[in-house]
Amino acid sequence: MSISANIAIDKFRSGNQSAFKSLYDKYYEALFLFGQKYIPNSEAVEDLVQESFIKVWEKRSSFFHEAALKAFLYKSVRNACLNYLDHQKVERNYEAQSKTDVLSEDYFLNNVIEEEVNRIISDTVNKLPESARMIYLLSLKGLKNAEIAEDLNISINTVKTQKQRASKFLKENLKGLFTMLLFL
Repeated sequence: MSISANIAIDKFRSGNQSAFKSLYDKYYEALFLFGQKYIPNSEAVEDLVQESFIKVWEKRSSFFHEAALKAFLYKSVRNACLNYLDHQKVERNYEAQSKTDVLSEDYFLNNVIEEEVNRIISDTVNKLPESARMIYLLSLKGLKNAEIAEDLNISINTVKTQKQRASKFLKENLKGLFTMLLFL
């Protein structure tokens, strides 16, 4: 390796931006063409190559020779291209599966059932007395009895009583729904 190459790497390692720009200019086109052998999308390859240069900049202190830097760049571009292709494949598979799912009768029925169950539960919860409904909804959000009592400025015993009444009311009024769901 020449002395000027050593000086350039030393400058790059110390964070000299013009040394980085020189390395970028020196390798960008070759890396771009290399990436296009994996991915025909020029914009994607451009982004991946630039991301590889960002990684090099972030790890600049670990490169003592230009050969190590060059090897890292090529491996980084290759791996980024392979990850990109894998991601594209996953997206295509998901889209194909989603289209199949959306068109299926089961998808339709499951969504109708889900929306109807949500509507029935919501309607039943809304039939609770105001104080019981507020306490029940706060408990569903994960608040403890003491927190609910403090927030609503009521006793803990009132919270417990209202929760019990709400649970009993909901069990009685949603009994048919649970039976229907078990049947389905």
